[in-house]
Amino acid sequence: PVFPCHPGQKTPATTHGYHDATTDSEQITAWYTRRPDANLAIATGHPGPDVLDVDDYGPARNGYSALAQLRATGLLENAAAYLRTPGGGLHAYYTGTTQRCAHLAAQRLDFLSAGGYVLAPPSQINGRPYQLIKTTGRTGTLDWSAATRLLQPSRQPQYPQPDPALG
Repeated sequence: PVFPCHPGQKTPATTHGYHDATTDSEQITAWYTRRPDANLAIATGHPGPDVLDVDDYGPARNGYSALAQLRATGLLENAAAYLRTPGGGLHAYYTGTTQRCAHLAAQRLDFLSAGGYVLAPPSQINGRPYQLIKTTGRTGTLDWSAATRLLQPSRQPQYPQPDPALG
């Protein structure tokens, strides 16, 4: 399911944003006939894709080390496609699920699933395009809860030690 965003922006150009996403070819043709320069947005989560968004804000401020950790454990093996984002980041596309969107700020990763959306080619931000890097032919999912457990292991609860003076 897709919908238009304002040209050069990530802001939806429809009244209800991703809720207006559709696969109806007549509606899509009407949107893009009126605004051929509109960016193309894909609603994430089933029936659309889930997307792992790796941000890149420069050296030591990107999600590529977290991506490497996920790759080393085999969690990323099932991506169907990889896209380069205008800012130098990466989108990894997976089969859509009903998982919820999530954000790991310290790791500079976003998981876009039910309730989210991403821009896709031929969209551009500040004149820089989204670009397809490769497709893999795979159709697997990304287990976001497993990724979160790996990247942010839960802390063990700290219980107060008994005071020996109280006996």
